[in-house]
Amino acid sequence: MIDEVDKKILNILSQDAKASLKWIGNQCNLSAAAVHLRLKKLEKQKIITGSKSVIDTYKLGYQTQSFIGIYFDRANMYKKVSKALYQIPEVVECNYTTGNFSLLVKVMCRDNQHLTQVLSEKIQVIDGIARTETFIALEQTFNRSIQY
Repeated sequence: MIDEVDKKILNILSQDAKASLKWIGNQCNLSAAAVHLRLKKLEKQKIITGSKSVIDTYKLGYQTQSFIGIYFDRANMYKKVSKALYQIPEVVECNYTTGNFSLLVKVMCRDNQHLTQVLSEKIQVIDGIARTETFIALEQTFNRSIQY
């Protein structure tokens, strides 16, 4: 489906979504036009589904990052609870998991007081949630994309 050049392009974009076609082409021994065609092909195949900027949320006042394990009161609550969590702006990631939790969500808050409010007033009141377990991240050591 994809070749080594496509993988190299994906690796470059995973590090810098704003890399120019010319720069990518120079790294891959391709013209900018050839890179453009490959990117269009990867988008058509839905391998590339968008791009985003990395924002330092700490500098914007969101200094408490936490992970919350969510237990359902009934096994069939996944879709309903996920939809309700999506409506909460502080919930930035949601994963359906195996193991102890039904869901593991990542939550960004201004501080511990804000986190307490989000937990008690927004998350724990969702129908289908039996209980939660919260882990506050002290520091994010690194965050990277997989290399292909």
